[in-house]
Amino acid sequence: MENLVEQVVKKEKDFKYYLNICLLVLAALGIPGVFVMLSFITGIRYLIVVAFFLLLFSIYGLWWAITSLKVDYEYACLNSTLRIDRVIAKRRRKAIVKFDIKSVTDFFPYDDKEMGKRKIGKVFRASAKEFSEENYVMIFRHEARGECALIFTPNEKMLEAIKPFFSAEMKKKLYFGKQS
Repeated sequence: MENLVEQVVKKEKDFKYYLNICLLVLAALGIPGVFVMLSFITGIRYLIVVAFFLLLFSIYGLWWAITSLKVDYEYACLNSTLRIDRVIAKRRRKAIVKFDIKSVTDFFPYDDKEMGKRKIGKVFRASAKEFSEENYVMIFRHEARGECALIFTPNEKMLEAIKPFFSAEMKKKLYFGKQS
């Protein structure tokens, strides 16, 4: 019997998101503006027409770029496999990581101090907020990358779907606090 549990997490807008929007708007308006100023400085009037068409193209490019900043993460747990995808503006999907939950060596709520103690080769970030108490960390062995960490924001349903597939050692550690 296949058990499929999915969750979509919207990445929250932060300072970096709004800074990118401001820079995109400045670029979209600044490039045609430069052509208009060049037209007045040099006396070449057809540069105004070029600036008009650049403005039209930059408005479309601005819309496309701003909507591409909207990111969702999709978590899918199918049997003992966890797959994380990044969905960009509901137009494109990119797989971030896929691994067997049985390879998890540690699982805990996100903590800066705890993360600082560990040597991790690759960190996969797929959380709603960058640093939040709602985030969890899953340390696992990846066949290609070695020791990896996944920082994500699962809901209760996703947590309940993941926990049965942990190894016996992980279950002891989680439920009884015992180290083997």
